[in-house]
Amino acid sequence: MFGALACGDDPGVRSLRKAIAMGAEGKSGERRRPGRPMKAAEERRDAVIGVRVNAGERALLADRAAAAGWDVGTYLREAGLRRRVVGTVPAVNVEAWRALARTTSNLNQLTAHLNAGHLPDPTGTGRLGETLTALAEEVRVLRLALLGVTPEAGEEAG
Repeated sequence: MFGALACGDDPGVRSLRKAIAMGAEGKSGERRRPGRPMKAAEERRDAVIGVRVNAGERALLADRAAAAGWDVGTYLREAGLRRRVVGTVPAVNVEAWRALARTTSNLNQLTAHLNAGHLPDPTGTGRLGETLTALAEEVRVLRLALLGVTPEAGEEAG
């Protein structure tokens, strides 16, 4: 009797195994695979590109990938496809970015009052508005630099 149980000849054990096996099948009778469903063929990343680099280049790529919070392969794919690759921004830079936002807002308000004629130009040159606008643009570029972003050529201010 014990030998039959050990070999799985018991009818209860066989029916339990059969129920477990059938429960893993879909309605069409195909066995379901565990895990998330596969992506469509055009979305799957199954092509591999080998890139040879020396030890120094590998270390540099690893550092840049880590700064962006990615593995080297993801970093190379994102950079190679010309997507914007931005690393993790240090907290001190975020705080400086916020402080400069207030400065930019104040500069914009001064420029608006000057252009509306509510604020006299103390320089008497009529160029204070241009100076304030140029200063606001410099602050904007500095704020982007704090985030590790360089403005693209011809990018609109905003």
